[in-house]
Amino acid sequence: MSQPASSANPHPTPSHNHTRTSSTESQTQRQKNQEMLSQIRSTAPSLLHKLQTGLSKLPVELVWAAHSHWPLRYPNTTSSPTASPSSGQKSQRPIRISILDSSFNPPTLAHLALANSPRPRYTSEQGDGDCGEPPDYDAKLLLLSVKNADKSLKPGDATYLQRLEMMGLLAQDVHTHPASHHGHNVAIAIIDEPTFVGKSRVLQEYLRVRLASLSPTPSPADSDSEVQGHPTQLSFIVGLDTLERLFSPRYYAPAPGEDESVTAEQNMISALSRMLSPYPSGDDSLIVCARRAVTLPSDVAPKSACLEIGERMGWMKSSTRQDSEESGERLHGSLGSATIPKDERIVMIDIGDRESRFSSTAVRNARFRAGDSGSHAEGPWKEWVTKSVAEYIEEGGLYIQQS
Repeated sequence: MSQPASSANPHPTPSHNHTRTSSTESQTQRQKNQEMLSQIRSTAPSLLHKLQTGLSKLPVELVWAAHSHWPLRYPNTTSSPTASPSSGQKSQRPIRISILDSSFNPPTLAHLALANSPRPRYTSEQGDGDCGEPPDYDAKLLLLSVKNADKSLKPGDATYLQRLEMMGLLAQDVHTHPASHHGHNVAIAIIDEPTFVGKSRVLQEYLRVRLASLSPTPSPADSDSEVQGHPTQLSFIVGLDTLERLFSPRYYAPAPGEDESVTAEQNMISALSRMLSPYPSGDDSLIVCARRAVTLPSDVAPKSACLEIGERMGWMKSSTRQDSEESGERLHGSLGSATIPKDERIVMIDIGDRESRFSSTAVRNARFRAGDSGSHAEGPWKEWVTKSVAEYIEEGGLYIQQS
């Protein structure tokens, strides 16, 4: 005998529950996004004006942060960036912050892949993280470089405010400390400093001031060494094009009044040495560079000149040596020190062939072509950005005019 239809399934099916849960989560995330955008809209215009008119004490301003204690971890977390799992004591190590500096015009899935890339496995830190795993970044920063006037923006470009809002949407998908309930330790800042060497110096100084302002009432887990001595270690996450500019002597020409006998390349080597040298002789900054995607033999180009300089100066391993170590064949063991070895100050990483192909220029061009055909909402560009960024671009009518 068949059962009555009413008793066959007295409870909602899992798919119904899943749909209801997904809908609730979507509404919650949409509300969080709106609150974040509202905060950026209320603070960013005045901060942009302050920075562009030279009224800032330092050429950098924090626009938005996931919580008020950034870059310290969320106050209620039980995990400390300075805790040593093996000894139970605090180690004198800096707060590790990743810096993703870009024009974000618009932010793409490549930006997201870079921002979410795990911290490289440095030989001096094997097993130094939680549960014996290599340590991750303690905090992350999305950084927008701005010019002195909006007139430098090209027709069709998103304004700085629009880019900051899209960065805020991207930041919702950027994570730190996945094992922690309070793992969203991300912030957004603007800076008016043309070179990475200058950005390293300015950000270190800014963070010293910020940490000092937080030090009177830090959480118990974030006290001691975090705000004393050498508080921060910056890792600049870049693409190969950016690394090539970093190693371009034309950006290091002697300033008026400086010794003209010193060449631009000598200036470059000196400036990068200060940036990459361990504290206290240098900034103790690091560079993490994503490789280009290679799918065909013809895509393989001769070694970039910037990589040759990096290897010659001893700031990075040869490509052959680094590849062998990444495959698990360590050429030297732990140094027993928190100092990153000189030949690991610049390291190469992979973010995935698919992600590495998404560029802001491609999004703008595809969006324009779709608009030119009379169908702004169509086109492959939506697959190259996050859903929230795609919706923002559509609602704002961005990139319809060709830049």
